[in-house]
Amino acid sequence: MPKPKTNIDFVCELMDFSCFGPLAQMFVIDALSKWSDKIAQTPIEELRKAFEGNPLISAEAWQGVAREIKEKLDAYFTRQN
Repeated sequence: MPKPKTNIDFVCELMDFSCFGPLAQMFVIDALSKWSDKIAQTPIEELRKAFEGNPLISAEAWQGVAREIKEKLDAYFTRQN
């Protein structure tokens, strides 16, 4: 039986093996940027309501990781320019 892929393996596969070539990488990075920005800017009360039925992840943690990812993306692209 083949070893299951990790999320990292799967994301790398999405970015490396596309019939659209490097456009897939641009798409994934753009999606990360837009979604992390949206979650980072969402009022915490709105996120808490959305996470009411989820005992595994808190709204604060979800927003925290969104902000961390957004900061890292912004820093990366600032260095690229």
